[in-house]
Amino acid sequence: MSILCRIKIAVTACSVAAGCVSQPIGPAVAVKPGRDKPFTVFLRDDAQCKQYAREQLASGVDTRAASDAHVPRAQLNVQQRYDLAYLECMHAKGNDVSERAEPTTEPEPDIRTSAAENFP
Repeated sequence: MSILCRIKIAVTACSVAAGCVSQPIGPAVAVKPGRDKPFTVFLRDDAQCKQYAREQLASGVDTRAASDAHVPRAQLNVQQRYDLAYLECMHAKGNDVSERAEPTTEPEPDIRTSAAENFP
C-alpha cells in the first residue's frame, strides 16, 4: 500500500471521527414561563436563549453560571456548558428556572457496587 493511500485512509478516518462529536440539539433542562408571561413570549425567549447557548459554545467563553459554580470549563461536557448558558439566559428573561443547575464533576456511582453493599 502506498504512502498516499495510507494518508487518504488516515484523513478519512479522522474526518469521520471528528464528525461523531455532536453539538447539543437542545437544552436538557426544564424551564417554565415566568409568572403571567404569555406562552408566545416564552417561545420567543426559548428560541433566543437556544441561539445564545450555541453562540457561547462556539465562542468558547465560560458562562457566568459556570464561573459562579467555580467549575473549570474543562471539567464540563458540551451539554453541560450549553445547559448553563441556556439557563442563564432564560433566567435573565424572567422565566422560571426552578433549580439552579450546577454541574456535577463527581463520577457516577457504580450501580453494581452500590447494590452489592445493600445486600448481606
